[in-house]
Amino acid sequence: MPKLSKTQCDNLVFHYFLSEGWLPPGTTAKTWRAVTMGQMGFDDPPLPSSPDLQKARIALDLQHTFFLLGSSLPDPTAQLKDDSLSLRDFSAWCFGEQEAQ
Repeated sequence: MPKLSKTQCDNLVFHYFLSEGWLPPGTTAKTWRAVTMGQMGFDDPPLPSSPDLQKARIALDLQHTFFLLGSSLPDPTAQLKDDSLSLRDFSAWCFGEQEAQ
């Protein structure tokens, strides 16, 4: 299967964060790209034994979803830890880093 298109990556990222309830209140289909990782409040407060537990779960969920769609994605945990990274930039990272299976 070929890699996902830019539009497909955008749709996957938007749908995942929307369906999992991570997008801040008031986020719309027109404004989601400007949302940053820091605005979504992952691991807030962090567990002492696993401060990045939710980020690791999100990373696995996204990798699994790309796999189901015939692509593979390297571990995005580092991107999820960057509080200033927007969903627009994260989707672009996913698009550029994916590999066809």
